[in-house]
Amino acid sequence: MREHRFKRGDLVKFKAGTRMIQGVVKEDRGPLGLKGRHLYLIDFGPPRYPEEPHLVELPAVELDLVRDSVATR
Repeated sequence: MREHRFKRGDLVKFKAGTRMIQGVVKEDRGPLGLKGRHLYLIDFGPPRYPEEPHLVELPAVELDLVRDSVATR
């Protein structure tokens, strides 16, 4: 299975325990993971606390792109 490539600013979701968390791709870290898995730095911090970043580094296979569900005018 070919893993999806994400770009900076993409809105993604990932599983944390039993919950799905949304975050923004901040950095493409490259093929640094186990067996060359492509890693991304994800910021999933709540916007109301910008002074406290919440970052996690995850492989592409654990991320899903979030599609816009509401049309904008």
